[in-house]
Amino acid sequence: MFRTSMAITAGPAKFGPLLFPGEWERGVAAAAELGYDAVEVGVRDPALPVLRDVAGAVRAAGLVVSGIATGQSYYNDGLSPTSPDAAIRARLLDRLKGAVDFAAPWGATLFIGGVRGRLEGDAATHGTQRSRVVELVRACAEYAQPRGVRLAIEPINRYETNLINSVGEALEFIAEVGAENLVVLADTFHMNIEEVSLAGALRQAGDKLGYVHFADSNRHAAGRGHIDFGELAAVLRSMGYSGYISAEILPLPDSRTAAELAIACFRSL
Repeated sequence: MFRTSMAITAGPAKFGPLLFPGEWERGVAAAAELGYDAVEVGVRDPALPVLRDVAGAVRAAGLVVSGIATGQSYYNDGLSPTSPDAAIRARLLDRLKGAVDFAAPWGATLFIGGVRGRLEGDAATHGTQRSRVVELVRACAEYAQPRGVRLAIEPINRYETNLINSVGEALEFIAEVGAENLVVLADTFHMNIEEVSLAGALRQAGDKLGYVHFADSNRHAAGRGHIDFGELAAVLRSMGYSGYISAEILPLPDSRTAAELAIACFRSL
């Protein structure tokens, strides 16, 4: 059986596929009651005191934190690593370092997904913007390495970003950054849009596969769309994957039901 997790957030978020949005206490309680091994936590500002409360509740529930999602710094606050403003990039790096500090006691993985934003404006400037992202992620990885934290690069579909859409592009970015503690986060919802073969993309990630989101083709709980999760689970087993499969899904028809449907699917694999 795979280790299982579900995505919650420590505060209000504009990002939609989260369970129990704005109700992290209920999320932690539900994860424990339903038998998840962990939760992944969306973090906007790691300096906020609420994270101490979240950590305490997770421990008290007998869970762990499997991952730290960082996209709210971009989605809520507009902090982008592509920005020409060095002060904005420095502020974002400080937040990411704070998130690393929160992740470290758990050995949790830090996600570099939506936080990387988009390449904006004239295409002639996109190379420079990408270089800024590489530089910031490299600095974060260097900070995270001695603290035992991995950074997971998540390919996101073309309708949400124009920077790293596929597993192959994530591997290219990891090679460009050149840090040993970078891995790939494979999200089946995004893969269903971007990859020729979901199974092939997982195999392509190989030993760089560090975390997996199992969300169906409609971003509902696994098993509520048309993705063959049995096939993907078999591929992961054949690869010797020992990480988490996690539900970063829409809270539909409601958070509790979505969490129940996801864990039922995970247990069937």
